Amino acid sequence: MTLANKLTLARLAAAPLAFLCIWLQRPSLYLAALVLYVLAISTDWVDGYIARKTKSVSPFGAAADPLADKVLVIGALLAFLRIPELDVPNWAVFLIIVRELLIGGLRALAGSQGVLLFADKGGKLKMVVQSATVLVILILLVLRHYFMTELPGWTERLPYYFVVASMGISILSGAMYVHTSRRMLKKSWNTPQKKT
Repeated sequence: MTLANKLTLARLAAAPLAFLCIWLQRPSLYLAALVLYVLAISTDWVDGYIARKTKSVSPFGAAADPLADKVLVIGALLAFLRIPELDVPNWAVFLIIVRELLIGGLRALAGSQGVLLFADKGGKLKMVVQSATVLVILILLVLRHYFMTELPGWTERLPYYFVVASMGISILSGAMYVHTSRRMLKKSWNTPQKKT
């Protein structure tokens, strides 16, 4: 197994730990979740860099890397829904999850035709925005509950706006994936012709 793939698996393993730290709603665990998340998203950049630098891009990495990202982000967003003070919109989280499931299905369909769908610029931008959203919310939680900092009133609505922005970028990038894959989709709609 390549080093890049090992880092991807480490990020995938960190996701449920970060989720649990947020879910339990304890100040010290919010800090632990923030540390875990910073380390996890750091490996996202590092494993991609290593894979390109060492020319060790693999089919496993192409599938596992976006999966780790999804588990990391969606896990955090679902845990945030349990914290009323954040006012994270559940409808936006639902649409983000639907988008990820649809693109996951699209990747599976492409794989069945021997095609690997790598992340495009829209997908990478989506991940940056979603990661920033989770980081901002975790920082707010740590400042409020661990450091007992009194924050300005306008920060109360930040989680809502960041999650909605993440949802918008997610839907847009998903539409771009579907558009660029339209030929493959049309091909998959038809029953394969039997040779006579």
